[in-house]
Amino acid sequence: MVKGATFADLDSALGATGPLLSGGERHAGSTKVTFMRDLEFASQKTGCRVSRTNLRLDLVTTLPRWNAPQKADPRTRTMWKILQRDIAEHEAHHSAIAKTWLDRMNQELLALPAEASCARMEIVATRRSQELQMAHAKAQHGFDRTEARVVDSRLNDKLAAATKRNAH
Repeated sequence: MVKGATFADLDSALGATGPLLSGGERHAGSTKVTFMRDLEFASQKTGCRVSRTNLRLDLVTTLPRWNAPQKADPRTRTMWKILQRDIAEHEAHHSAIAKTWLDRMNQELLALPAEASCARMEIVATRRSQELQMAHAKAQHGFDRTEARVVDSRLNDKLAAATKRNAH
């Protein structure tokens, strides 16, 4: 919950009370991604392979909410709606990135070449899982870096369009 009657109040509240991310920074919203790995192995004549993946994804998205006080002006209400939708779309994109990487992890782990033993295959699969999770994190950070460069102009464009619609 964020509180305030002006957009400056809301912006300040988001920075002060928004979800705390791993870097110690607060943001307007967040999506916590947790991959859970459950693999089965099968011994064959050619060695041991990953026979089944049951990778799961746990996504927890935190979005801001605001109960507008009566003294909040229409422009602030419009700006909040635009910002809230934009934050939700941003976090939905984080979820989509994670789902794409989940599919990739499943495919790549199943495609690993056979190893001499299942103990060795488990080591190889664990290492590959960790590499893929690190690549996933890099993709998420890349998305955030791109967003940081364009978010202000996108929000300003949306606000200008909403202001133009409301004027008619």
